[in-house]
Amino acid sequence: MNKKYFNLLIIISIFLFLFEIFEHSNLVTTTIYKSTSLWFYNLVPTIFPIYIVIDLLINYNAIDYLSNFFGKFMTRFFKMKKETAFVFLLSLISGFPSSSKYIKSLLEKNIINELEANKLLAFTHFSNPLFIIESIGSSFLKNPKIGFIILGSHYLTNFLIGFFNRNSYINLGSKSTLDNKKKTSFINCLKNSIYNTLNILFLLYGIITFFMIITTLIKTNLNLSPFVNALISGILEITEGIYFTINLNISLKLKATLITFFLSFGGFCIHMQVFSILDNKKINYLNYFLMRLFHAFISSSLVFLILSFMI
Repeated sequence: MNKKYFNLLIIISIFLFLFEIFEHSNLVTTTIYKSTSLWFYNLVPTIFPIYIVIDLLINYNAIDYLSNFFGKFMTRFFKMKKETAFVFLLSLISGFPSSSKYIKSLLEKNIINELEANKLLAFTHFSNPLFIIESIGSSFLKNPKIGFIILGSHYLTNFLIGFFNRNSYINLGSKSTLDNKKKTSFINCLKNSIYNTLNILFLLYGIITFFMIITTLIKTNLNLSPFVNALISGILEITEGIYFTINLNISLKLKATLITFFLSFGGFCIHMQVFSILDNKKINYLNYFLMRLFHAFISSSLVFLILSFMI
């Protein structure tokens, strides 16, 4: 499409969006309150302390220490530099979009290049394990076992993506970060970590609110069936999709399968968060998008098959 017409299409879409905001101002206001509550009570308590601690760990060269213990696993299984063990392990614990922050740190320290960043980003898309086990398994689905099944399928598929793509780009030459250690006081490190974390948190807040408003306006203007409503919501923003899926009149097996699909795909809201954090870096979105589709289809299929033998 000609760039001129594309820009015109964007301008028209923005004006339509603005019109919808004025038309449904009360509904939009309610959505903003909802997104603010979600951000403040769910994201801030988990992301704020974790990101600060991890930022401090990076400043004090935890990358080197972790790579000495787990580096062989990364080089043998994924054919990645041993320093990338830091990203892989912490992404397992903290969940998305944290891997993008850690990858950006490695890029800025010149430990990995942009080709390696693309490869690493493809298989470090992990949802927070506590969210899957406690919120989804115990609270939403009322079955902790299903939470562990979703977690295992979600993680296993990521491992498979990393394993089958291990030959796509190989550069195992390691670069020590201990030799480049900066003489920075702990207070300055802490101050910078808080500043960086707050920037990311407010960025995430804006993106989540934007996508929740879009989802709300779509539901308001289109007479969609509950299933289609849940599907569109989950593809745009995970939490909304999960909420509507829980209330669908379908079997527990299908609910778990659909939720797994949303988690592994991530939703365009998560995609935008990841690429906003990695701003100005040459990251291939098409590759990331295709890996998320593969992740979503394989992990949800695994959950469906396992639950078919259990339920």
